[in-house]
Amino acid sequence: MKYGWVSSNLVDLWTKPQFNTERASQLFFARPLRIHREKTGHYFVELHDGYTGWVDCRYIRTISRTAYNRYTGKFNSCVKSASAALYDRHGKTIIEPFHLYYGNQLFIRKTESGMARIILPDNSTLSIKKSNLVPINRANARQVTGRDLIKEASRFLGVPYLWGGVTSVGFDCSGLVQTVLSRFGIKVPRDTKDQILVGEKVERNCIKTGDLLFFERHVGFAIGKNKVIHSSVGGGGVRINSLTRGDNDYREDLDRDFNQARRLLCSS
Repeated sequence: MKYGWVSSNLVDLWTKPQFNTERASQLFFARPLRIHREKTGHYFVELHDGYTGWVDCRYIRTISRTAYNRYTGKFNSCVKSASAALYDRHGKTIIEPFHLYYGNQLFIRKTESGMARIILPDNSTLSIKKSNLVPINRANARQVTGRDLIKEASRFLGVPYLWGGVTSVGFDCSGLVQTVLSRFGIKVPRDTKDQILVGEKVERNCIKTGDLLFFERHVGFAIGKNKVIHSSVGGGGVRINSLTRGDNDYREDLDRDFNQARRLLCSS
């Protein structure tokens, strides 16, 4: 087995080893991964959480197993801006891959003069403005409220739907949920079928803001008991819809296909 990391700001993870097949997800810059095999210019890779797919070899740099083990689990900051310029290690010149997207987690070792030093899996360094980052403090994740989640998700209202998307360029439903939660240091699986297994199930009449609402192969965040913010292919992207008949933004299909609600947060 080989090991590597993503050297582009965003890479598609495909279900087959060829361009423009079904997109399973997308990988952020500096994400470490295991490389199982190569075929037709693509690596079959596995992320730390077990998620797998095919990635174009051109956007993966290989590292040793020791470097992989040393780096995995080190992310301590997250890009909070929709886009953030990436600078050389001196913080002077913008360099490839030029910018990073919201939700990109990074390992930051130190900050100085408004710049943060990024440590990469091969132990090289780059820089990013500190103002574009928010610390990931998993110890404080229990203090996150439902309102915090909705405020963050609402930043992306109008962002188009993209199958497999995880950024403000385009989200699918579970990608929106995972990216917003990861901003607060809360880990959930990538896909809806796995997200529905996390947290605690709650009755529909007990739903609170920030709960995850699950429908037929779909997920979103609850706003109160009867509204949901979600990335919907039928709605054209990130939208707020009602589950109450008679409301202007009522979605009968969501009301009909409601499956269950799950609570991840201790605070409302």
